[in-house]
Amino acid sequence: MRNNIKVLIITFLIIMAGLSFSGCTKNQYSENPELLPSLKLPSHGGFIPHDFVVQLGADVSNLPHEMLVYKVGPIKIDEKGTEKLCAIFRIDINAVSNEDENTVIRKQAGNTLSIYNKTGFYEFSTQNLFNYTPDKQVPGDEECLALAKSFVNKYRLLPDLYQYKTSLSNITYHPSFNEEIIIDKVITFHPTIDSKEVIGPKFGVIIGDKGKVEGVNSTLYTLIPIGNYTLKSIDEVVRELKENKAVAWSTELENPDADKLIVDKVATEYYGDIGTTFEPGQQFVQPIYELSGEIIYKNDEKGKFEVYLPAVDNQFIIH
Repeated sequence: MRNNIKVLIITFLIIMAGLSFSGCTKNQYSENPELLPSLKLPSHGGFIPHDFVVQLGADVSNLPHEMLVYKVGPIKIDEKGTEKLCAIFRIDINAVSNEDENTVIRKQAGNTLSIYNKTGFYEFSTQNLFNYTPDKQVPGDEECLALAKSFVNKYRLLPDLYQYKTSLSNITYHPSFNEEIIIDKVITFHPTIDSKEVIGPKFGVIIGDKGKVEGVNSTLYTLIPIGNYTLKSIDEVVRELKENKAVAWSTELENPDADKLIVDKVATEYYGDIGTTFEPGQQFVQPIYELSGEIIYKNDEKGKFEVYLPAVDNQFIIH
């Protein structure tokens, strides 16, 4: 009997310890989070709408109430990493043409590999990338996408830290004003966390003549989770929008005289500033709200819009 009681007591203590540990793990991101610097979103230039009313037609019932914030750390490219990149791009590791405290540039047979020490970014290009001639034979979109995916998978160039979604854009050549020829296609891998895109950092592969890789550009970095942060309510976001606090706009028409925004969609994403190739940008990756829909102007013109606003509740922001 005593042994049974002893076993029950030990079991109870183990369960309580487990619950306590689980609670600590759950709350390590939610209790007393550190204050964050104000998130600076990029302005895309052009006219910024102002003095409008907002009609919220989007379903906001499933928006999260809190999201993780991450601290940015560079992906260090050590000697082994440098050897790997040189082997992939067929450049002798000793072929250094320029080196300083920030950058090491290696050039060989028209190929160039630049590695940026402070940020961990890198770029590769071939001579053909800058050979803007109309006789290039560039494969179709689906083949270019498959080639880019095969390339990054073969050499494990994308960090496992993220999931990725892809987009494709064209580099064109204009032999005259009346025609446009595609001479390269850029496949961009956009990092995502929990299906939310981290807007800013990216990885690009340029496919050119006969499906060859003519360029690579990496501005990815490491993310270190620091805490769950309460988000602004949608009412607070709409109020800030009406008070002309948003700068990151994308609109179809260059017209500042907006009359009404009809918000059809509200989503949460992340924004991560990449700074420059030489210096890291903002220290934290923070959640943002993306609002999109139709904008109606005072002259009755209509167009589509997207706008981004910082999402972390202002009580956690250093002003």
